Amino acid sequence: MARPKGSPKYGGRQQGSKNRTTIEMRDLLQEIMSNQLDSVKDALDEIRKEDPARYIDALSKLVGYVLPKKADITSDGKGITINWNESRDYEPDENSDIS
Repeated sequence: MARPKGSPKYGGRQQGSKNRTTIEMRDLLQEIMSNQLDSVKDALDEIRKEDPARYIDALSKLVGYVLPKKADITSDGKGITINWNESRDYEPDENSDIS
C-alpha cells in the first residue's frame, strides 16, 4: 500500500546525495584527464602556432571547465535601467575627478 499523501518519506537516499556510480565515474574521468594535461598543453601549443584564431576558439571552449560562469544575482534576470537625468544626491570631494 502506498503511503498516504502528505506523510513523510522514510528510507532511500538523502536528497542531494550522489550516486556511488556517479562518484566512481567522476573520479575515473578526473584521473584520466589529469594524465592528459601534458598532451593537451602540447596540442594547444601546436594549434596556437598554426592558427591563432582556432587557438582562441579552443581556449574559450575550455575555460568554462576551469572557471565558473558568472550568474546574475542582482536583477532577477530583468534588465537594469540607469537614469542619468536624475540629480545626484552627493557632492564629489575636492580630490575627485568626477564633477
